[in-house]
Amino acid sequence: MTAMSPVYAQHLPHPRTLLGAARMTLEPLEGPNSLHFKAYAARRMGYHDEARDLWEGLADEGDADALFELARMAELGLGEPCDARRACTLYQRAAQLGHHAAKTRLS
Repeated sequence: MTAMSPVYAQHLPHPRTLLGAARMTLEPLEGPNSLHFKAYAARRMGYHDEARDLWEGLADEGDADALFELARMAELGLGEPCDARRACTLYQRAAQLGHHAAKTRLS
């Protein structure tokens, strides 16, 4: 999954506020992107371990968006020490799967 359908994205709320993030972690979501939204919400609320667990599960299945988000967490040190080498490796894996932002980040 390298890009979410704009039509599908319009139907799901995005956790733009802490209250929205809290609501999303409690609300059962259905659909192919529900784990991504739960991970975004968890990261927004500062639950970095939970977000990482969700994205690692998706990354194990070859999800480029999850790899990109894990790379950002490693680069920024969210819930873990900053690790530029790990971030670069994850960006490269995401880029190989066609993730455009990862390609840009590597250039």
